[in-house]
Amino acid sequence: MEPRDTLIFFVNGRKVKVESPSPETTLLQYLRKSLYLTGTKSACGQGACGACTIMISSYDVTNKAITHVSANACLVPLCYLHGRAVTTVEGVGSSRTGMHAIQKGIMESQGFQCGFCTPGMVMTMYTLLRNNPNATQEEMERVLEGNLCRCTGYRPIVDAFNEAIKNCPCVLDLCQQTTETSRSNVESTNQKVPPSQDVIFPPELQLTESYHTKNVVFSGDRYSWYRPTSLSEILRLKEEHPDAPVVMGCNSIGNLLRKGKLTSHVIICGTNVRELVVVETTTSGIRVGAGVTMASLERSFKELLGKSKDPLNRSMKAALDVLQWIGVDQIRNTATIGGHVMSHAPNLDLQVFLLAARAELNFLSQGKGVRQCKMDGDFINNGYRLVDGNEILVAITIPYTSENEFIVGMKQSHRRGFDYGIVTCGLFVELDTSREDVRGMRLAFGGVDKKPVLALSTAASSIGKTWSEELVTAVCGNLIMELNNSHHDNSNFRLTLACSFFFKFFLFVQDQLKNVNSSSQYSVTGLPLTTVSGTQVYDVPSDGGNRIVWKPVPNVSSEYLASGEAQFVDDIPTFQSELCAVPVISKQAHARITSVDPTHALELPGVVDYINYSDVPGNNRFKEALSDGTLFAEDEVFCCGQVIGAVLAENQTVAEKAAKLVIITYEKMDTTFTIEEAIEKNEMFDGAHEIDVGDLESIRGTASQCVEGTCSTGVQEHMYLETQSALAVPKLEQHELEVFTSTQILTITQQILSQFLRIPRNRLTVKVKRVGGGFGGKQMDAVPVAGIAAVGAWKTKRPVRCIWDRETDMKITGKRHPSKTVYMVYFNDDGKILGLDLKFYINAGYTRDCSSCVLKVGMWYLNGCYNIQNIKCQGYKCKTNLPSNTAFRGFGAPQVMFAVESILQHVATQLKMSHEQVRQINIVRQGDVTASRQIVPDDNMFRCWTECRTDSQYDQRRHEIVTFNSTNRWRKRGIAIIPIMFGIGYAPLVANQAGALVLVYLDGSVLLTHGGVEMGQGIHTKMIQVASTELDIPLEKIIISEVSTATVPNTTESGGSQVADLNAGAVRNACIKIRDRLEPFRKVKPEGTWEDWVNAAYNERVSLAATGIFKSREEGFDFDTNTGVHANYYTYGTACTEVEIDCLTGEHQVRRVDIVMDVGKSLNPAIDVGQIEGGFVMGYGLMTMEEIQLTADGRMKASGPLEYKIPCVRNIPREFNIKLLQNSGTVKTVYSSKGVGEPPLLLASSVFFALKEAVLAARADVGLTDDYPLKCPATTERIRMACQDKIIDRCQQVEMKASSNPLVTI
Repeated sequence: MEPRDTLIFFVNGRKVKVESPSPETTLLQYLRKSLYLTGTKSACGQGACGACTIMISSYDVTNKAITHVSANACLVPLCYLHGRAVTTVEGVGSSRTGMHAIQKGIMESQGFQCGFCTPGMVMTMYTLLRNNPNATQEEMERVLEGNLCRCTGYRPIVDAFNEAIKNCPCVLDLCQQTTETSRSNVESTNQKVPPSQDVIFPPELQLTESYHTKNVVFSGDRYSWYRPTSLSEILRLKEEHPDAPVVMGCNSIGNLLRKGKLTSHVIICGTNVRELVVVETTTSGIRVGAGVTMASLERSFKELLGKSKDPLNRSMKAALDVLQWIGVDQIRNTATIGGHVMSHAPNLDLQVFLLAARAELNFLSQGKGVRQCKMDGDFINNGYRLVDGNEILVAITIPYTSENEFIVGMKQSHRRGFDYGIVTCGLFVELDTSREDVRGMRLAFGGVDKKPVLALSTAASSIGKTWSEELVTAVCGNLIMELNNSHHDNSNFRLTLACSFFFKFFLFVQDQLKNVNSSSQYSVTGLPLTTVSGTQVYDVPSDGGNRIVWKPVPNVSSEYLASGEAQFVDDIPTFQSELCAVPVISKQAHARITSVDPTHALELPGVVDYINYSDVPGNNRFKEALSDGTLFAEDEVFCCGQVIGAVLAENQTVAEKAAKLVIITYEKMDTTFTIEEAIEKNEMFDGAHEIDVGDLESIRGTASQCVEGTCSTGVQEHMYLETQSALAVPKLEQHELEVFTSTQILTITQQILSQFLRIPRNRLTVKVKRVGGGFGGKQMDAVPVAGIAAVGAWKTKRPVRCIWDRETDMKITGKRHPSKTVYMVYFNDDGKILGLDLKFYINAGYTRDCSSCVLKVGMWYLNGCYNIQNIKCQGYKCKTNLPSNTAFRGFGAPQVMFAVESILQHVATQLKMSHEQVRQINIVRQGDVTASRQIVPDDNMFRCWTECRTDSQYDQRRHEIVTFNSTNRWRKRGIAIIPIMFGIGYAPLVANQAGALVLVYLDGSVLLTHGGVEMGQGIHTKMIQVASTELDIPLEKIIISEVSTATVPNTTESGGSQVADLNAGAVRNACIKIRDRLEPFRKVKPEGTWEDWVNAAYNERVSLAATGIFKSREEGFDFDTNTGVHANYYTYGTACTEVEIDCLTGEHQVRRVDIVMDVGKSLNPAIDVGQIEGGFVMGYGLMTMEEIQLTADGRMKASGPLEYKIPCVRNIPREFNIKLLQNSGTVKTVYSSKGVGEPPLLLASSVFFALKEAVLAARADVGLTDDYPLKCPATTERIRMACQDKIIDRCQQVEMKASSNPLVTI
C-alpha cells in the first residue's frame, strides 16, 4: 500500500474528499472548521456530554444492509470515516427547508433552554428512530443517557421525543431507505416528503464495493493511518509495525492523539476486517470477535438468548446485565470488546466479568499463528507484558455455564447512567452435585487496586465449604484482608462494596437454587428503574384580547436551536488573519514564579506571539471594584489553574501544543485548601460580617432546650455546556475594539476591558447573542477569557479567538462556595425555635471575587422560611489556594438555607417530633420579620406548604413508607417536605434598573433590544411577549438580534432572578412611548393596519425609535447596618420528595417529587415550569453527587463530565409534578410576575433530607437510633457507609492501609 489514498466520505449527502488527511484531526474539528457545520457543538472533548452527537451510517457488504449509529464527533478520527456517511443536525431539518418531526417535538415541548445541547439531543433521537420507529420510552431514556443538559431537568426532552414518535415520518418506512427508493415509494403512496425528511445515505456507498474492501492508508504530518480489509493484511502490518496500536473502535485513539500519548507513528484500523466482527457459538461457549462493538454484542446476546436455554445461557444473561450499564449509546456503538479487554484501566465492567467467567483469549500473529490463554489473574498481572508486538487479539470465547454454575457482574458508580464503576465485580461459583458445597469459585473485582484483582486466596479457602451465610461471613473477612491496599484513600468503602456484592451474589444464587426470581431487595442490577412521568399545572388565559403575556408561547429561538442554526461565540465565522489564544496556567497551588521561558513555544510553526502581564497596556489588576485579582499572574501564583500567559497561534491545535511547551519554574510555598485549614491558620479575608437581630441573650436562659452542631455543603462546578468564549476584533480606526463574548455582565466586562487596554468605553463594544448556560459562572469568570482575547488583539492588531476547552475551563474558573456552619439553637419543648447563634464560613478561594456579596446575601436567609426572631451570626470568608469561588445560582442562599433546614431537623430529632411538624410550627406567616428585617408581605409561603402537603399526599405516603421499610431489610425509602422563600432584588439601589431600545421600521417590523442576556431562561421570548402585548402586534413582527453595549449602555448584570422584572419594565416603557406616538394616527384611521399607522407617523416625521428605562424601587439596603430594602418581593415554594436507597451499595433513586411554586402571574408559564424543573435538578446534583477532589498538591482530579458527574436523564425524579400557585395576589412588578431562576434550586434539599430519613430507617434495623450526621452531598459512599451492618462492622475492625494517593474533598 502506498500512503497516497484520498479519504472519501459523505456528510449530509454531500461527497467529501480529503487529500492527505491527518489522523490527528477529529470529525468534530473538520465539521466545524472545514465544512462550517457548526450545529455540532464542542462542549467537553471527552465523549461524555453528547453535544457533538452525529449519526454515522455504513454499508455492510456481506449482509447487504445499512446501519446507523450515533457517535461522539469529538472522539471520531476523520480517517475512521472512509466509505461512511455522516449526518449532522443540519442534514435533519432547517428553518429554511422545513423542520423534522423530532425538531418540532422538542420545539413544541420546550425541551431546551440555552439550547447548546439541543442539536446533540436531536441527533441521538434521530438515530434511534432511524433504527427503530416504534421505540419505547425506556429505549429513548436509555439512548439519552449520553446527552447532558444543565438547564432543563430533562423531563420536557423526554416529552418532546415521545411526541416526535407520534409524528415522525419514519413510521412510513421512508427514513430507512435510500433517496431513490424513498422517492418511488412516495409516488406510490401519493405522499410528499419534505426535504427535512429525506434519507441521505448515498447510493454510491452501496454500489462501490471498493470503499469497503480496498486497503487504504492516509498519511498526515506525524501519523499514518492504515485500514486493512483482511486478516492476513492486518497481521502483515502488525509484523512491520509491532508498536502500532490496533484500533477497532474510535473512543480512545482520539484522546491519545490529542494528549500526545501515542508513541507509534502508525495506527492500524481493523474495522473492515470481517473475521474480527463475528459472533458465533461453539461447543464450549460463545466466540466473540475482538472488533465486535458493545452495542452489537448486546444485540447478538439477546438474539442468542432466544435460541438457548438455562443453564447454558446464564453467562449470556449475566453479560447482558453488565452490558446494560457500560457507557452510553454513543460509546457502545464504537467501543469494542477487544479494546475493553486490552485496556489497562482498573475498573472496567466487562473486564472483571470475563475474569470471573475465565474467558479464553485468542491471539494471532503472522509468524507464530494462534496463541490461546485464559483471562485470569496471571493474564492481568503478566499477560499484557507477554503479548508480542506482532500479535493481535482476534477473539474472546465466553464459556457456557453448567447446571451448578452461577455467575453475575455488578457495579456501583457515583450516579446511575454513564459512569465508571467505583467498584465493579464478576462473581462465579460452582457447587457440587448436591448443590450444598463449593466446588469452584472466582471472585474478580475492579476499582479496589490499580488493576483488576482476582481474589485467589479467598476463593481457594472457600473450596469445599458449605454454601451458607457462614461462608458469606468468612468470604467477607477474607476479602477485606486480601483486597486491602494503599491505592485508594477510601478503601473502607470500596471493600465494603466488594463484600456487599458477594452478599448480593449469595442471595441471588439462593433464589436460583430455589428456582425463583431474584428479590428486588437485592437485585444485582440495582434499584428497579421506571420511566419518567409528570404533570405541569398552571393557568392559561383565554385567547381573547391582545394579551400575549401569561401564555406558554414557544421560545422565539426554538427552530434555530433545534436545527443547530443558533449562533454561539465559537460559531461565528473565522475572520481573515484571525489568531487563536490558549492560556498558559499554573501547575502549582502556591508558588513564586522564578522564570517563564516561551522560547520552545515560539519556535513552533504557526505560533505568532506569547503574551503576559507585561503586554497589558493598562491595569493588569481587576475584579470590578476590588484590586486583588489579576488578568495574568505576575510574580506569584496562588492556585493551580491561575493564568500566567497565553500563546497566540494561527489555529487552535497549534496554540494548544505550544502552550504545553512554555517552561515555567517555581519556588513552592505553603498551601491551604479547606475551610478547616483556613480556620486553623486564621486565613481570612477582611473581618467578620455580623448580623444581630432580636435579643439572643434574653432567651439563652429562658429556652427549654439548646443543642449545638455543625453542617456543611460542598463545592459545585457550573458545568455550563458552552465553555468560556470570546472573540476580539480590533478596528484600527479610532482605536476601537469589538468583543463577542459569552458573559452575563456586559457593562462590567466593558469597564474592565477598558481598564486593561486604557481606552474609553465608547471605543469598546461588547456583544452577546446568547450564552450556552451561565448560572453565575459567566459573570466575573467570563472576564479573563475576554481579557486574553482583547489584549492579544490589541497587541497583534489581529482578531483573536479564545475558546477554553473543558479541562482548561474547569481548572481556571471558580465554583459554588463550599460552606460550614457551626450552630447553637435555642427552642421550647413544643418545637418553637427561639434563637440561633451561628458562625458561617465560606471557602472564597485565592481572591475575594464576589465572595463578600455571596456571604452577605446568604446571611439574609439565616431564618430560612421560619419565624426566628433572635439571631446572631458571624460570617467569614476563608482564604485558600483554590480558584476564586464565584457567583452561582442562589448566590449564598442554598448554603445558608441548607444549614437552617439541618438545624430544624436536629431540633425535631431532639424532641422526637416529626420534622414536618416542627417546620409547620415555625413557618413564616404574613407580617413576620426576616433576619434582614424584611416584612413578609403575604401568606403565600404557608399556602405553598399546605397545598404541596395535600397534593403530594404526604401524610398518607409517610405511613406507607413506614410499612415498606418494616418489610424490606435492604431497601429503604424516605420522604421529606421542605419550604423555601427567596427575596428577589439587589441590595445596591443602582443595580435595580434596566434599559431598552425599540426600533420600528416602515414595513412594520420591530427590532427590540434590552439589557438582559439570553442564557436559557427565556428572557428574549418574554420581552417579545411584553412588546407584542404593549404594541398590540403579532410576536412574529418582533425580533431581538443581540445584546450590545452599543445599543443599551450601562446594563445591569443578568442574574439574581430579576432579569425579566427589570427589562420587562424597560421594554414596556419604551413600547408605551411608541404606542402613544402612534395613537393619533390610529384614531384618524381606526380601520387601518399597524403598517398604515407606522407609515403615517413617519410621513409626519414622528420618531419611530424609543428608549425605555425602569427602576424597581426607591430604597436600597445597607449591609453594615442590616437595614433598608433588598427584596422587591419573595418567591415561595415547597417540595415533597420521596426516595429509595439500596442499603448494600448506597445507590439511590428519586421516586417522586411534587412542587408547588408561587411565581406570581407568570409571563410564560411553560418557560417558568422549565426553570423550576431545571433548578431543582441542578440542586439535586449539589445535594447528592457533585463533588470535587484535589490531589495533595492542589490539582483537581476531575477535568470534565467524564469524572465530574452532574445528573443525567436516568437520575431525575421518576415522577415529577409541578404546580404554579393560583391566585397568588398582585405583585408590584410588570404584569405581576415573579422571578424564578434561583429559588427552585433550594427545594432540592428535600432530596437530601429524604435520603437521610431512609438512612435512619436502615440504621434503626440494627438498633441505631441516633441522629446520624449524614454529610452533604449525600454521595453513594456516604449513604452506604451510613447504613451500618455487619459488613461495615467487619471493615471497621480492620486497619486500612494508608493511601499512597490521598485526596482532599472540598
